[in-house]
Amino acid sequence: MPPNYAQDGSVDYTRYIQLAINKHDKLIFPGFPLLVNDTGLNIPSNRTLQFLKGSELRMKPSLKQGYAIIDIKEAKNVTLYNPVVIGDRYNHLGTGGEWGMGISIKGASNVRILGARISECWGDGIYIGQSQNVYASNNITIKDTRLVKNRRDGISVISVDGLILENIYAAYQDGTKPMCGINFETNNSNCEIKGVQVINPRTEFNKGNGIQIALSTMLGGISKNVNVVVLNHVDRRSNSFAFKVACNRKDGITGGNVMGFVNIINPSWNQTIGDRPLSFVTDQLNLKVEIKSVRIKKANGRMLDHSEINAILKKHSNGNLIILK
Repeated sequence: MPPNYAQDGSVDYTRYIQLAINKHDKLIFPGFPLLVNDTGLNIPSNRTLQFLKGSELRMKPSLKQGYAIIDIKEAKNVTLYNPVVIGDRYNHLGTGGEWGMGISIKGASNVRILGARISECWGDGIYIGQSQNVYASNNITIKDTRLVKNRRDGISVISVDGLILENIYAAYQDGTKPMCGINFETNNSNCEIKGVQVINPRTEFNKGNGIQIALSTMLGGISKNVNVVVLNHVDRRSNSFAFKVACNRKDGITGGNVMGFVNIINPSWNQTIGDRPLSFVTDQLNLKVEIKSVRIKKANGRMLDHSEINAILKKHSNGNLIILK
């Protein structure tokens, strides 16, 4: 940092921070806010960044349609402890785009993000996906993370092979569709959604769905296997559905199928707008959704019994849905 540096987040120190990241494999951020611009911070391989109490990265207002405040691209062995990231959605200088990310992980492997607090991004709080050279990020762990008031999604997962999301709180996403708490949304037929565990997620008051798994764009290439386990999902007051799974072949798309499973264990879906806890729509016969030990509370606060749960879930799904007690 330069002499007499500001400690109130009013001065852009992106260049100084990047020089420190490039030079040191372990870096501790000071306990006060730092302003960064839309160049963002590029994190190379073999880096550990720790954020002290009071540490905070604030996004300088930008005209760009897309940016990454923290950019982890094709890097390996990266750990972030307690990062606090605040985007520019409320003072953004433009109106277009939806790709301003708090943390972007593309084609990276062995990445851990622990104790993050990410809010008010122009796009997603966290984005996990492909790079130009690597089709899927690999072995990603995100734990004890809070994602609030981002303009698009709390977390968007585009392509991953090996992902643990544990103790994620994703709430109040609104601004531009799909506005989900946690959104698995593939971009093309090269994507993977494999080895995914979502443990103790809590989603509430998102303008879209609590958790969404949208896989239609995986069709058209080679056949793909999907496997996702979601344990103890709690959703409250989703504006659309608490949980949505969709994979339908679009007109003109031939070749390749999507198969595998989504296991939803012990969910608690509460007071969704319009009493719509689940949507499951697919033309893929070998893509199964299994739900076990589900609890549903209607908008009026009444808990449904098992027969009512079966009826309401089947109303919003097709024959590939398996409901277990």
